[in-house]
Amino acid sequence: MANWGGRRREKLANVLSRVPLEPPWTVGEFLTWLEEDSGRAVELSPWTGSPLEPENRCGLLLGGPDRYVIRYDSTRSVRHQRQQIFHEVGHVLCQHPGERFKPTAGVLTDGLSLAGIEYMMQRSTFDSPTEAEAELVGTQLAVLSRGPIDLDSRGEVHRIALTFDKR
Repeated sequence: MANWGGRRREKLANVLSRVPLEPPWTVGEFLTWLEEDSGRAVELSPWTGSPLEPENRCGLLLGGPDRYVIRYDSTRSVRHQRQQIFHEVGHVLCQHPGERFKPTAGVLTDGLSLAGIEYMMQRSTFDSPTEAEAELVGTQLAVLSRGPIDLDSRGEVHRIALTFDKR
């Protein structure tokens, strides 16, 4: 089992070493890079009209050959929103295969264009190896991020501010 932890740390290091951005980055900057790296559009879509209780909402990754859709809970703190988004990005970066999914109108797809969605990351447990990897990668990415959850935020201000914060 000790070897598994070493392999997991090595995989995490390999995945993170591919990211050419200088932290802290914003969600928008990171997703722009991910679009360029993957050749797919990345769409952020907060949950809407869900009958799920807010405390039960988590992130969700839907995908297809041309795009990824990341659902997240916009009622959470900005820090928690970044964690949910980057967890789903972790699945992308770790190349976790999703489950085949033929979307229909419903809770999971409310407010989305269903065109081109062919799979989703579905979990039946929170302690699977893929969830652990996505959580490790997502946590690292979220810790290195700053700013609001929008695609227009620029990270330069946060990087400049770090030069003055030498705690």
